[in-house]
Amino acid sequence: MRPTYRNAKNAQAVSRFWGKSLDKPDWYSVKAQSDDEAEIMIYDVIGWPYNDATELVRAINGIKAKTILVRINSPGGDVFDGTAIFNALANHSSRVVTRVEGVAASMGSVLAMAGKEVQAYSNTMLMIHDPWVLTMGNYHDLRETADLLEKIGGNLLDIYLGKTKTGKKEMKQMMADETWMTAKEAEEKGFVDTVLTSGKAVKAQFDLSMFSNVPDLLAREARRTPTDRELEKALRDAGVSRSEAKALLAGRQQDPEAETLPAGRREETAVEECAGIAALATKMTTLYQPWR
Repeated sequence: MRPTYRNAKNAQAVSRFWGKSLDKPDWYSVKAQSDDEAEIMIYDVIGWPYNDATELVRAINGIKAKTILVRINSPGGDVFDGTAIFNALANHSSRVVTRVEGVAASMGSVLAMAGKEVQAYSNTMLMIHDPWVLTMGNYHDLRETADLLEKIGGNLLDIYLGKTKTGKKEMKQMMADETWMTAKEAEEKGFVDTVLTSGKAVKAQFDLSMFSNVPDLLAREARRTPTDRELEKALRDAGVSRSEAKALLAGRQQDPEAETLPAGRREETAVEECAGIAALATKMTTLYQPWR
């Protein structure tokens, strides 16, 4: 049965939410490194609407290697797809090793828990939180949604408790607080078994603005100056005509105050402009229900 929230309009809303085009669905790869080891890379948003998790689960079930290395750099994604992938990995007959190589946030951190051994580079981050959703409806609908979210949160809580040394009360509070951990902190709590000091972690260049407590370092890494083409597209998506968009961008480029700002502040201003445009586009979109 296909969940009712999975439709074309909501797919477009999710695409804007993550800042990732639906035309770029390359969110995972599966490779046989040798007869003894297979490698899975999960380097993006997990599951719907970018790909059907069924494809990845089938690929996982078909792996015959003795060891599966799952390399993770993900801001999270769809909770139902993520749970299906977690179960496929956690119940596989091979020895599954998960490795955090950038960030494992939200459902990304849940997938990390599927490993019999969980590794993380020393300069990576792991985040856990209560699941949340954007929704609309009357008070009956919202109560039903809240009850379902609580059940989903309980399932995720059990996954974390099954791996870590942390007590239930503390874990529930960590999820409620949206807790970001360094690899060392995650090791101390039992989320990570092995902290890797060699190698270099990849940058987690995702839009993490939907989360509340993103560490400053990750927030800075995620910032970049949007191109004029990206800004124009955001304006066009928000309903502005092409000529109006070009006029607005021309005015921005001629702003004399912009040149007096320090380089870092100029970049922040450009990002703020893009964020404002994205917010405008989002307001013009129907609210959706992608479970996170």
